[in-house]
Amino acid sequence: MKLSKLPPEYFKIIETIFNEFDGALIIDEKGIIRVFTDNYARETGLKKEEVVGKRVDEVFPHTRMLEVLEKGVPIIADIWEYNGKSQVVSRIPITANGQIIGAAGFSIFRYHEEVLKFAHKIAAVFSSLETGKKEKPPSGSMAKYSLASIVGRSEAILEAKEKVRMVASSSIPVCIYGETGTGKELFAHALHFESSRREYPLIRVNCAAIPEALLESELFGYEEGAFTGASKKGKIGKFELAHRGSIFLDEVSELSPLSQAKLLRVLQEKEFERVGGVDTVHVDVRVISATNVDLKKLVEEGKFRQDLLFRLEVFPIYIPPLRERLGDIELLCEHFIDMYNRETGNQIEGIEEEVLKLFYHYSWPGNVRELEAVVKRACVKRKNGLIKVQDIVWSREDRSDLKRRLRVEENLNLKMTKREAEKEAIRKALAWAGGNKTKAAALLGLSRSTLYYKINKYGLEERID
Repeated sequence: MKLSKLPPEYFKIIETIFNEFDGALIIDEKGIIRVFTDNYARETGLKKEEVVGKRVDEVFPHTRMLEVLEKGVPIIADIWEYNGKSQVVSRIPITANGQIIGAAGFSIFRYHEEVLKFAHKIAAVFSSLETGKKEKPPSGSMAKYSLASIVGRSEAILEAKEKVRMVASSSIPVCIYGETGTGKELFAHALHFESSRREYPLIRVNCAAIPEALLESELFGYEEGAFTGASKKGKIGKFELAHRGSIFLDEVSELSPLSQAKLLRVLQEKEFERVGGVDTVHVDVRVISATNVDLKKLVEEGKFRQDLLFRLEVFPIYIPPLRERLGDIELLCEHFIDMYNRETGNQIEGIEEEVLKLFYHYSWPGNVRELEAVVKRACVKRKNGLIKVQDIVWSREDRSDLKRRLRVEENLNLKMTKREAEKEAIRKALAWAGGNKTKAAALLGLSRSTLYYKINKYGLEERID
């Protein structure tokens, strides 16, 4: 389902509903404005007929609607300024069948006076509830993607998304398994976003990208003068930055033995010491780890602590490779094409069936990340219209893999065709011979024993009248 494919009368009904808001607009999967209410027309001074049908960033150059469309993460109670006027607006993604098909934006408050009145009410509530000292506002990055950002309707991907929903409300550690390019970080973002910790930081750490000598100080911080070259003021580590939020340890298999020991203590006791420090630091952090290798095998090889594995793998989530979810390829292609159209303003309409057939036969060692690169290269070549086979650029290795797979299928199809033709010939010969196998064998030029073998092989005995 796509909003761009809905008939105009549907949008008239939707507009009638949204006219009850102070102001609202809806964009489709291409970023085209489909609904622009009367209130927004009055507030902005724009004519509805000049707005509907245009890309939202053409009308509102600083819009954040496309951000919601791309990432699937709502932006709630945000200040929007236009022509010197400020409004408090919310923007939410519109999803159907696991795919983002549009976004809606609507005003919460039109005037500063309304905002101030509401702020005073909230301040009074918080003032009555506040009993302890004020905490320092959380620092760090927030989740960029929600479950709506994860495209797919295959059983394997829906199962993975359901597991995120199951575990999101708790704080137990989650280990995400998946090959390179399957979207492990996307799932980590979605897990954090679906949890009660989403208002606090999601700190991302690529354990493979940090030199082993620096990994411990990056994770746990260090005190002044802890080592040569250390900052005079010391440094807060990633775990402290993630306090009350989540930390995402990508490529967790690359942790050094010392870092593994410290991580185990954090998981067990929720405390650690900075490098060169003596004071114990207490943190409340959910640990989300990810890896593309079998941690159990590393344990057997003595490269990973078994007790740490037990702590990290309390709730494992497996992200399937693209070759196990081929049914999602068409949806993913549409998603990447829509993204490209929004970024460039081009009008790629879709992808030809012949291209999809090629995609279904390719092994995709780079998974979804590789598919995205292939589709976007094709978009650059095509500019508009449908992506054709000649627009697809393969590497030499990719091309040889694809040819090999197509040859295998052709051989299988040939064998299947021969099998069906032989089966039909035997059935007809038996019918002509009135079920007499000797006559049927003579008609086919086969010996009786060979005919009996083929009748049993194809299960034709009980079908003879």
